[in-house]
Amino acid sequence: MRCISWNIGRKIKLVEDQLKIIEDKKPDIIAFQEVTYNSFGKIKDLIRSKYKFINYSLDLINDSKVLVGPRKLGVLVATNFKTVLRDINEFKIPWRERILNLDIYTGSKKFNFNSAYIPPGSSNGWVKIETLEGIFNGLNKKTDEPKVLCGDFNTPQAETFKGQLITFAQKIKQKGKPKLKKSFRGGSGSRWDLAERNLFENLKTSGIQDAFRKVNGFKKEDYSFEIIRKGKVVSRRRFDHFFTSDDIKIMKIEYLHSYRVEKLSDHSPIMIDFEL
Repeated sequence: MRCISWNIGRKIKLVEDQLKIIEDKKPDIIAFQEVTYNSFGKIKDLIRSKYKFINYSLDLINDSKVLVGPRKLGVLVATNFKTVLRDINEFKIPWRERILNLDIYTGSKKFNFNSAYIPPGSSNGWVKIETLEGIFNGLNKKTDEPKVLCGDFNTPQAETFKGQLITFAQKIKQKGKPKLKKSFRGGSGSRWDLAERNLFENLKTSGIQDAFRKVNGFKKEDYSFEIIRKGKVVSRRRFDHFFTSDDIKIMKIEYLHSYRVEKLSDHSPIMIDFEL
């Protein structure tokens, strides 16, 4: 089974070019983030002949008046496998439209599939942390059902070859260990640090791991997003992830940089092949 997760950005004029990824890679499941109502309408028209089940997170919100500003950005999941929306209260997060939680049925098997778009902390402050905490708490339970979580998480700040994760609540020094900030964005630095760290380090007790690192370890350096200033790349970050439960066999996982290089989005898609 193949799944692609991609923050496609608000580039409605590029939707047709973006959707060429379906013909190129033939994913069984697509999970797109940063999807507006306008782009969803266009995407739905273009993929309805390819996928029977198309889910969109903004449809979960009864009061459309709240879907303005950063809340007009949703998550789309499409597949030919039967999908059933899970309990809307499974994840207690500030902006409920930032995650789609589904059961996906593949013949005799079923698995939990979740796609998320975490608000950036630089523009949304503690909404990012409350969202990360809600997703962690919702997933941090041992069950018999396979689980997948994917999306754009806007974290971590960096990773080291020794397996050290550096959050945005830490200051990176030229020499020595990163230093945790006592206070960050008007709140506790330790709380911010833990919320970003939880998905990567503390879901392991529930049998869920960062799929890319599970396959590649920390010797392989990669990224999905570049920060460019004055035409120069100043930082590369691995913001886009798959987290999978240990009962899922990962065959392959990689970032597809050509789509970002072609300026179809500022994020590289991440693709995973797996078996239940």
